[in-house]
Amino acid sequence: MNHPPISVEQYSETEFTVRFFGLAHIATVVTSSAAYATLWVNDFLSTYDDDDDDDPSRFLVGLDVKYWRPANNGVAVLQLCVDRRCLVFQILRCGAIPDALSNFLSDERFTFIGVKIHEDVRRLTLDYDDVWVGNVMDLRTLLVVVERERVAARRAELWLARAILLWRARNQSCVQMENWEEDHLSFEQIMCACMDAFIPFEMARRLLG
Repeated sequence: MNHPPISVEQYSETEFTVRFFGLAHIATVVTSSAAYATLWVNDFLSTYDDDDDDDPSRFLVGLDVKYWRPANNGVAVLQLCVDRRCLVFQILRCGAIPDALSNFLSDERFTFIGVKIHEDVRRLTLDYDDVWVGNVMDLRTLLVVVERERVAARRAELWLARAILLWRARNQSCVQMENWEEDHLSFEQIMCACMDAFIPFEMARRLLG
């Protein structure tokens, strides 16, 4: 059976799979529940291998945030991506960040990576006093760091170029101006939120792989 190039399949109120052009199938949790966010973090940490020296990408976490510009009520959605798992946490609807998630963000074993991530983290920490993100790296900085590894860098650049072109062809605006404060996010918003955390993670993984 042929599937559309980008699609979302829903399995429950909170569980989705985002399928992206055959490049990845990402198990995605969309929630405003502190309990579900805590469960996502704990599930990841339970499978995390701190001693796997053969996999440098185990320290990477894709990070992005969404907010509704007209309202300017602060960060509405926080997205995290690890491997093929994504959390889309409706932080504004929850009203706070649970301790497990806050501790995860401040855990200095991990590096949170994204495009213009310093601005995202600045907004997040301004809007939520109990949040501190331990280690952050802009994807563009990582590209400079691995510039000498031309083969790895070239492969990652080609992958990213293809991914971005495919993504933009499907959704040019990435629904940036839609209301991210709604109780229920649309499938388009879920796709956008997931990919904006996944693509930086995946490119960094390929650069370091």
